[in-house]
Amino acid sequence: MEKRQDRQLVALAPEPAFRSPPANIEAEQALLGAILVNNDAFDRVSDFLKPDHFAEEIHRRIYETAGQLIRAGKLATPVTLKTFLGEQDLGGMTIPQYLARLAAEATTIINAVDYGRAVHDLAVRRELINIGEEVVNTAYDASVDSSPRVQIEEAERKLY
Repeated sequence: MEKRQDRQLVALAPEPAFRSPPANIEAEQALLGAILVNNDAFDRVSDFLKPDHFAEEIHRRIYETAGQLIRAGKLATPVTLKTFLGEQDLGGMTIPQYLARLAAEATTIINAVDYGRAVHDLAVRRELINIGEEVVNTAYDASVDSSPRVQIEEAERKLY
């Protein structure tokens, strides 16, 4: 009988109130490392991957700056990037140390597209979550003159 009560308690335990948005920081790091080691990796992902697809702000800045250098015909390496990223503490590491670590732990250029797709897909999922939250909040707080049809059209517009 005690076991049955334990199961009921476990089943009734509340779920965590907050969930983290989907992100794969390791994939972001692996991709950035590949780009820093071989700038051709950037060309393999730049058609579909944008800086705002990265979950981490520092990764957005690294990707954007590396892209600017590469498009200008310059080399994007830890040495050339560090001057454009300023000073910041990244969990006990400086920017130059972090860039060196990314390059040292880089994946091969062969995996760049796969990591780029993973980063992109997770960014799309985060955006879907944001749109879903907006739809829910709008539906709860809709004014009297706001029709459900207008809300649906607005949600569709944001999706596409």
